[in-house]
Amino acid sequence: MRHNRYLLIFIVVIVSIPIRSALAETNTPVLAGAPELRQLLREEMQALKKAVAELSQALPQGEWRSVAETAGQIHESFIFQQKLTAEDRKTLHQTLPKGFIRQDKAFHQQAKKLQQAAESEDPELSLFYYSKMIESCVTCHSQFAAHRFPSLLEGGSNH
Repeated sequence: MRHNRYLLIFIVVIVSIPIRSALAETNTPVLAGAPELRQLLREEMQALKKAVAELSQALPQGEWRSVAETAGQIHESFIFQQKLTAEDRKTLHQTLPKGFIRQDKAFHQQAKKLQQAAESEDPELSLFYYSKMIESCVTCHSQFAAHRFPSLLEGGSNH
């Protein structure tokens, strides 16, 4: 019995090493070769950080108009929709990893659903979509920005 336990631990450790290595290898900064687009992405992330903080304050207070407005702004993309040229959009879609684009679209769709839930003044559904948005942030950061958030690749709980 004890031998099986050590074998199981050994297998888990061996299997997890390549997974972490694969994540680290694919975790190069997005848009590394396009500094102007990288700056726009940075500005977008700063705007999102501010908006998510606003949502975290407005949601528990039932400030539905504020939640709906902020979620709508997130859905519409703060910086990218306003400042990207057609050429920039083409470069983005050629440069960004497909997984990043998929996750970004899902995130913005979740923001739209949060907006709709807030417009309906539905606290349970609003909290659900807010939590899905935060989950998307963590997933994306761990896959595409671990160089900025290395603790997302470390440890974790055994829940």
